Amino acid sequence: MNLENLREEFPEMPESMRTMIEREVAAQMSVETPTRKAEQHQKNRSTGRKKAGKTFLLVAAAAAIMCTTVAAGTAIRARFFTETEGDYGVNITIGPAETETDSEGSMAAMLDGLEVPEEIPASVTVEASYLPEGMVQYDDGWKIDYEDDIWGGSFSITEEIVGENPAETQISETNVVDSEELELNGHYALWLEKEYLDDGSENTTQMLYILYPEVWRILRIYCMNGEVTKDELLAVAEGLVVTGSEETMLLADAYTIDDRETDVETELEDYDSYEENGAYTAVEAVAVEENLHQIGDSFEISTYSDSEADEEFFHTVSVRVSETWVSDNMSILGDDWHSILDSGIYTNDLQTYSDEDGSLLPMQIDYVKAGDGVDSLNTVVKTEEVEQKLICATIEFTNNGDADLHNVLYHANLITLTEDYDGMIAIYDRSTLEKGDWDYATISRGYEMDYYTAGGEETNGSNYITDLSAGETVTATVAWIVRADEMPYLYLNMEGGSYLIYEEDLATGYVDFRSLES
Repeated sequence: MNLENLREEFPEMPESMRTMIEREVAAQMSVETPTRKAEQHQKNRSTGRKKAGKTFLLVAAAAAIMCTTVAAGTAIRARFFTETEGDYGVNITIGPAETETDSEGSMAAMLDGLEVPEEIPASVTVEASYLPEGMVQYDDGWKIDYEDDIWGGSFSITEEIVGENPAETQISETNVVDSEELELNGHYALWLEKEYLDDGSENTTQMLYILYPEVWRILRIYCMNGEVTKDELLAVAEGLVVTGSEETMLLADAYTIDDRETDVETELEDYDSYEENGAYTAVEAVAVEENLHQIGDSFEISTYSDSEADEEFFHTVSVRVSETWVSDNMSILGDDWHSILDSGIYTNDLQTYSDEDGSLLPMQIDYVKAGDGVDSLNTVVKTEEVEQKLICATIEFTNNGDADLHNVLYHANLITLTEDYDGMIAIYDRSTLEKGDWDYATISRGYEMDYYTAGGEETNGSNYITDLSAGETVTATVAWIVRADEMPYLYLNMEGGSYLIYEEDLATGYVDFRSLES
């Protein structure tokens, strides 16, 4: 499991939030990515676009493979059993469909008739035979979304391998406000509706578990898009066709749901140990100041290129922020700003936070007292609206090397830093600026690029420079929507991090954006 995404999403996680997000976020983490840059590259290359904003829709664990065609009418051999915990907790176990628990609720009695295989299918494809109007399936079948907006993540499909001792397997879900046991295409399923604020001011999410005992897997469909109805979710799920290769693997060698649960527990216990890997929430001020660049300065960054004639993946290029603008209207992007909003290439924030005339709308921020997800949900104790601004910058990329580069990946994200105490600079946290009975402030979006051009031909809006020849300079335009009262804390990070201070970012140096006027 890659805890880096979790740490970036929740850089200073209050103790009271750990229980709430433990099973929700960590259960959906990707297991393998060797380095942060390699992870960024892989996510970007998979869609031809910049990586999606950090959400709970994260690709599932390492064993993302199934097989065998699952045909309609398959006999049900196993099912889910659920037990409520508190008002909002649900514990899920697995047992034979034909039996119930004994008088003492013994799982052993439930599993008497469930045969555990020695070998299981090694790979799988998932195809939807039914899609709601306007939706497409992509990412090798594991994602389904609207064709004109593949950023929403309406359906995210993941899978888990059941362990060798199903009686010991328990899946725990929190923040559940409604649930229903179902039968879909000859398989048991469990539908859950989850809510994270007790006043309903945040969108509820849906989750559907489907049990495929014939391939010893659990398929999980996660829906975060409020536009997807329960009926649509169930229709898509019932029409799924699971087809795999003939290759098998030993169940004893598989990475199972039990293995993942153990890893989640261990790594969440070691949550604060990310400092050992060169990532911090606070550093000495001199660490930021010694390599700090001003607008107009030229400096070097390491970036990925996939030139076929080049054996090296990472190259050094020079970058310079040549100009910046600040506005409260989308017209800063140019006369064709309407086309930009209609293109669907960029993140939804450009449309979400502007009116029909292009004027930016304020962001609502809720201050939340965290519940534990079992006996209580999160509660909003304070709400405020914050004015927003659009910052636009031109960034020059220069290839000072001898090799021509192709598909040069770049990230230009903003990070907010504030002076802490004893000469320290820390990640800005608005929830700590004022004391109150809350644990965190809801910030629905970070400061990743909202708009970006690559300057090359046929870029399709991706954050790649198609060609950067030796000695050539290409200019890209980047824009971010920012909360106006956070502008005094803004720095540009060309290495891409927005949520933690990385040693490699400090070595490259930030660009000082604090002088920009709102």
